[in-house]
Amino acid sequence: MSQPDLPRPSLGQRIYNVLFKFLGPAQLGSFDQPETGPADDSYRCPVCGHAMSEHTYINSPERKRMICPAPPLAPHA
Repeated sequence: MSQPDLPRPSLGQRIYNVLFKFLGPAQLGSFDQPETGPADDSYRCPVCGHAMSEHTYINSPERKRMICPAPPLAPHA
Protein backbone atom coordinates (compact mmCIF):
# COMPACT_ATOMS: atom_id res chain seq x y z
CA MET A 1 0.00 0.00 0.00
CA SER A 2 1.64 3.28 -1.08
CA GLN A 3 1.18 6.56 0.72
CA PRO A 4 0.05 9.39 -1.58
CA ASP A 5 1.48 12.08 0.77
CA LEU A 6 5.14 11.19 0.15
CA PRO A 7 6.89 12.85 -2.81
CA ARG A 8 8.33 10.60 -5.49
CA PRO A 9 12.16 10.37 -5.42
CA SER A 10 14.09 12.13 -8.17
CA LEU A 11 15.56 10.20 -11.08
CA GLY A 12 19.05 10.43 -9.61
CA GLN A 13 17.90 9.07 -6.27
CA ARG A 14 16.10 6.17 -7.95
CA ILE A 15 19.25 5.28 -9.93
CA TYR A 16 21.32 5.48 -6.74
CA ASN A 17 18.89 3.19 -4.92
CA VAL A 18 19.15 0.55 -7.66
CA LEU A 19 22.96 0.75 -7.83
CA PHE A 20 23.26 0.63 -4.03
CA LYS A 21 21.63 -2.81 -4.05
CA PHE A 22 24.46 -4.15 -6.24
CA LEU A 23 27.48 -2.05 -5.21
CA GLY A 24 26.81 -1.46 -1.51
CA PRO A 25 28.20 1.40 0.56
CA ALA A 26 31.51 3.16 -0.14
CA GLN A 27 34.63 1.33 1.03
CA LEU A 28 36.28 3.98 3.19
CA GLY A 29 38.54 1.80 5.30
CA SER A 30 38.71 1.19 9.01
CA PHE A 31 38.19 3.98 11.54
CA ASP A 32 41.14 2.58 13.50
CA GLN A 33 43.68 3.37 10.79
CA PRO A 34 45.23 6.86 10.79
CA GLU A 35 44.97 9.07 7.72
CA THR A 36 47.72 8.54 5.22
CA GLY A 37 49.82 11.35 3.80
CA PRO A 38 51.64 11.58 0.48
CA ALA A 39 53.25 8.32 -0.62
CA ASP A 40 56.78 9.73 -0.34
CA ASP A 41 58.75 12.95 -0.01
CA SER A 42 59.31 13.20 -3.76
CA TYR A 43 55.95 14.93 -4.38
CA ARG A 44 56.81 18.29 -5.93
CA CYS A 45 54.99 21.62 -5.76
CA PRO A 46 53.43 22.56 -9.13
CA VAL A 47 54.29 26.24 -8.50
CA CYS A 48 57.96 26.24 -7.43
CA GLY A 49 59.13 22.64 -8.03
CA HIS A 50 60.41 22.09 -4.47
CA ALA A 51 59.38 19.15 -2.29
CA MET A 52 56.06 19.71 -0.50
CA SER A 53 57.74 18.96 2.85
CA GLU A 54 59.78 22.19 2.46
CA HIS A 55 56.65 24.37 2.39
CA THR A 56 55.05 26.11 5.34
CA TYR A 57 51.33 26.56 5.93
CA ILE A 58 49.41 29.41 7.53
CA ASN A 59 45.97 28.66 8.92
CA SER A 60 43.55 31.55 9.23
CA PRO A 61 39.80 31.54 9.85
CA GLU A 62 39.14 32.44 6.21
CA ARG A 63 41.50 30.02 4.48
CA LYS A 64 44.68 27.93 4.58
CA ARG A 65 47.70 29.35 2.76
CA MET A 66 50.81 27.56 1.50
CA ILE A 67 54.10 29.44 1.44
CA CYS A 68 56.67 28.23 -1.10
CA PRO A 69 60.34 28.14 0.00
CA ALA A 70 61.48 29.76 -3.25
CA PRO A 71 59.94 32.45 -5.46
CA PRO A 72 57.84 31.09 -8.33
CA LEU A 73 59.35 30.78 -11.75
CA ALA A 74 59.23 33.93 -13.88
CA PRO A 75 56.41 33.96 -16.45
CA HIS A 76 57.37 33.59 -20.08
CA ALA A 77 57.55 36.87 -21.97
